[in-house]
Amino acid sequence: MKKLLGALLLVLLPLGLAWAGPVALKIYAMDGRPVSFMEGGRATGLVVELAREVQRRLRSTDPIEIVPWARANLLAEKEANVLLLSTISTPQRDRYLRYVGPLFQLHLGGYALRSRAAELRARDPSLRSLRAGARRGSVFIGVAREAGYHLTEEVNGSETAARMLFAQRFELLFDGDEILSGAVRRVGRDPDELELMVKLGTQNVNFAFSRGTHDSVVQAWEAALRDMKRDGSYQAIHRRWLPGYALPPESGSGAARSER
Repeated sequence: MKKLLGALLLVLLPLGLAWAGPVALKIYAMDGRPVSFMEGGRATGLVVELAREVQRRLRSTDPIEIVPWARANLLAEKEANVLLLSTISTPQRDRYLRYVGPLFQLHLGGYALRSRAAELRARDPSLRSLRAGARRGSVFIGVAREAGYHLTEEVNGSETAARMLFAQRFELLFDGDEILSGAVRRVGRDPDELELMVKLGTQNVNFAFSRGTHDSVVQAWEAALRDMKRDGSYQAIHRRWLPGYALPPESGSGAARSER
């Protein structure tokens, strides 16, 4: 009987018909307060706390790592059972990611030093010839370039980008308001020193699972997040990390899409 069962599993596993849980997830987050960051040797932040509450409900203990975002995206593109905390849907990412959310909204914009804003607008009212920068691996790079902006600098982290803007290494910085304000404070400057020069819209940010991750895993995370929104624990975590920012509308665009 044991030999028969073993032979049956060898047939079923390559066909994807057998799945024995739990599946170990490789969970990666970017370094960007207040969304996700390291503190006291441990990952924390808005999406980390949301993920840990999901894990508590699912009795999962997979570690959450803070890694360079370009590396995390590359791993998600090439491997199964990778979970990114967190990302925005784009046509390119949609080829290899499945989304659960939304977790929060990100307001995308281009920022300049307030002391130079009038000069820069006078030089180029369209702002498209200005030297611009953004965080490497972020959605801001593609969005800015698609809108016609002259993005020349890709840097590691919003704090580094803020320092470079204040040092006038470039003239326009593309980032999310929810992330940039904290980064500016951590480099010892005041967010009021920046001026929003251009708005590039608002996007929902989601958990994102790599293709090949089993439907059961994605659906379990989706159900747990839905329950958190029903019982109010999601709202409490969102308010703690993003006070003053509105909750994302439940449009359904962040729902998990099943493998075909």
